[in-house]
Amino acid sequence: MVGPWGGSARVVRLDPAKPTTLLAATMRGAGIFRSLDGGETWAECLRFPKLPEARVDAALIVRNPTPLWLAGTAPGGLWTSKNEGNDWELAPGTSGLSVYAIAAWEKDPRVLAIGTNQGVWLSHDGAQTWRRNSPANNADLAAIVSVAFHPKLAGTIYAGTPHLPWKTSDGGKTWRRVHVGMFDDSDIFSIAVDPAMPERVFASACSGIYCSLNGGAAWRRAQGIPGTNRRTYVVAQDPLERSRVFAGTSAGMWASQDVGQTWKKLNSHVATSIAFHPEQAGAFYVSTEQDGILFTADAGQSFQARHEGFVSRSILRVIEEGGKWRPARELEIEESSLAAPPNAFETVEDPFNPGHLLAATGEGLLRSKDGGRSWRLVDGGLGQEWVRSVCFHPKQPQAVLALRGQRVFWSKDAGASWYWLPAEENVRSSFRRLVVPRSNPGELLALSEDRGVFSYPLKTILV
Repeated sequence: MVGPWGGSARVVRLDPAKPTTLLAATMRGAGIFRSLDGGETWAECLRFPKLPEARVDAALIVRNPTPLWLAGTAPGGLWTSKNEGNDWELAPGTSGLSVYAIAAWEKDPRVLAIGTNQGVWLSHDGAQTWRRNSPANNADLAAIVSVAFHPKLAGTIYAGTPHLPWKTSDGGKTWRRVHVGMFDDSDIFSIAVDPAMPERVFASACSGIYCSLNGGAAWRRAQGIPGTNRRTYVVAQDPLERSRVFAGTSAGMWASQDVGQTWKKLNSHVATSIAFHPEQAGAFYVSTEQDGILFTADAGQSFQARHEGFVSRSILRVIEEGGKWRPARELEIEESSLAAPPNAFETVEDPFNPGHLLAATGEGLLRSKDGGRSWRLVDGGLGQEWVRSVCFHPKQPQAVLALRGQRVFWSKDAGASWYWLPAEENVRSSFRRLVVPRSNPGELLALSEDRGVFSYPLKTILV
């Protein structure tokens, strides 16, 4: 994986006992990244090859006293790891669930709640067993997108739905809607309960930021925030400075220094989750919709990118690759003028034989020796299967690389015979195009639909 780093990040969490250890999940694809150095570098530690359509919607790290990592997938259930992300297993009884939110009780992190497409589920033994905590016959409590515990009472739980919040005060025996003061049909993305004053509860919604001073019985919406910034994905209270509250909206981050009474805009980053440092006041990480993982040490006055190795980008074209990646503000991409057969994904010309073309199509790899006027199937092993991309080597005659399905093949005789280019299983996940840069012909680049650009050294196969 060679970047460009960043992109869409869904969630970031840190180990409360070892804050230099973090996990992060992307918005597309079921994958988890891990950092062991405070976000300076990241590496992918989990892919769900059996869940190609799943995505990680929620994550959490708890200590009881050993670390327990939790990742909620939609669909795909709840996954857990007891060795900091090296190995994962599906939590018993959750395989049929889509998990959108995870919360742990402050007094005993073995007590866990998850918000799912089938209501609220509860565990009292560190995710070993689960039972449904909300009524199965209540359609309004079917989809739960946020959950939060009362810090002192495990039987008091808040649940956010796509249409207002709910609360139980008796361990799930009864649930009641708590929405007075909220706009109707507000999607409750997150809920935060003040540990020092449990009756004070914050909620982020599509209609803005809300605060309740009586445990959800009535809510007041934050004032002074423009309408374009009211769709709020996360609200969180600094655990070391309780007067400070931060929120991520659709048009930037906001901060309050007086427990939500007044708000000031910090920046234009669209934050989707916030993870506070447990020992350093004003220090926290945020996952963002487009800018990867960011870190601040000064309560949001400035942010630095902390996502080298973390990548969630769909790459369509690479023109030239070199050194450090940077945004190209204005870039015109010249479309190919080569004659192509119907339904061709890509057509390329042999740099050593003008007029000799190869085309990647859904019916296999086609060849033309007359500038595209006539085409025939290339024999030699690829057959009439789906070929997504093809490229000639710019420096070595007869050398060709092709992407069939999600495997890369190479030929040293212009396609007469083909050999598979081995790769790790998690790498062959979503390639869409192959490129050999003229500036670096010893390297093959594979463009991914959700993981940026991968690099492979060609010196192992080309002589």
